[in-house]
Amino acid sequence: MEEVWAQIISFGALLWIVISYFASKKNYLLFQAFGMVCLMLSYLLKNNYFAMVGIGLGLLRALIFYIYELKGKEASIALSFIFAILVVASYFIVNIGIQKIGKYQDILYVVSLVFYAFTFRLRDKKILLYTTLIPTSLAFIYNLICYSTLFVVLTYAFELFANVVAIFKFYYDKNKKIITKGKHKTAR
Repeated sequence: MEEVWAQIISFGALLWIVISYFASKKNYLLFQAFGMVCLMLSYLLKNNYFAMVGIGLGLLRALIFYIYELKGKEASIALSFIFAILVVASYFIVNIGIQKIGKYQDILYVVSLVFYAFTFRLRDKKILLYTTLIPTSLAFIYNLICYSTLFVVLTYAFELFANVVAIFKFYYDKNKKIITKGKHKTAR
């Protein structure tokens, strides 16, 4: 029965994440947060405790960075290091300390979460687009290896697809502006 609930809740995660990409910038984080909570619950039901804690830390990090952004300030690099340390520490606490088993596949997710801790403080859109490909790809692979629910895997597949589309859109818009500027110059 837990598997059924994990599938239903992870479907909710997929819906919230997809909706977030079509929401206003103001509501984006809210919908992402709902999706992350659903992911946490899905991981809990699948007994994937480290992933649940990791997503919880990611949600906390996103909220703190968002508060800085609302105030017009940039989050300190020290915060990224703190969250990276918390992720690594939570791996050891959850897997070694509590479960008494080292899950090597979780290291993939550790690397993914550490990457996320640093990439989301970037303000250069081009660099952000490329750097988020790495942790999203790692999270996708991790969820395949760990037999996460279908909708968790699809959520990360959607995130990866959206990232690739954003890269193409970024370059298309950039090249379109260059071409448009060039036409205006020749018309004068």
